Amino acid sequence: MRRTFFVLSLLVSPMVLAQQDVGKVNGGIRAEAGKSYGNLETVNGSIRLESGASARDVETVNGSIAIAENARIDDAETVNGDISIGENVVVNGDVETVSGRIDVGAGSRIGGGIEAVNGAITVTRASVGSDVENVNGDITLAGTTIGGSVETVNGNVLIGRDTVVRGDIVVHKPKGFSFGKSDPPKVTIEAGATLEGQLVFKREVTLTVDPDAKVANPEPVER
Repeated sequence: MRRTFFVLSLLVSPMVLAQQDVGKVNGGIRAEAGKSYGNLETVNGSIRLESGASARDVETVNGSIAIAENARIDDAETVNGDISIGENVVVNGDVETVSGRIDVGAGSRIGGGIEAVNGAITVTRASVGSDVENVNGDITLAGTTIGGSVETVNGNVLIGRDTVVRGDIVVHKPKGFSFGKSDPPKVTIEAGATLEGQLVFKREVTLTVDPDAKVANPEPVER
């Protein structure tokens, strides 16, 4: 019996080791192509998943996150850093950064939402299950399906051709004091785009809607 257990352990252990968590305080993490990991976490360092790698939560504080094509993860989160997602990537949950831009490549699927507080968001020919939102930075959507709303405070919003937004486009009013008068955000909906929700503007906005866009509720509202 003991010998049988030892043989089984040898057979199982490589898979178990491959899915172990990787945690650091200082230094980057690289997930090798085609391999499976558990959580990938560091404090001061960037994280990169190579082609076809998989992991659960991918988190850093000071560093960027780069996810190559055909990779799979649960969530991606950083505080100070960009997040770059290649083509045909599957993210089961959310993609979030505080200070940094987020780019999502063609064929990728984000099961949750995308949030960047101070940073631009660009999604190209992909799908997002929930909201896309930021405070400062442009939001650019091209050939993309958004399951929730698109929300910003100070950023320009471009809803490009073949993009479908199931929820609303919301421009929030800035909080706190502001010095001087800034230009109002621009919201542009191109030909071939579809907005199923409402245009909800809580501040002055420059709106441009192409006649060939499909907007279910063309009159902006404030709520």
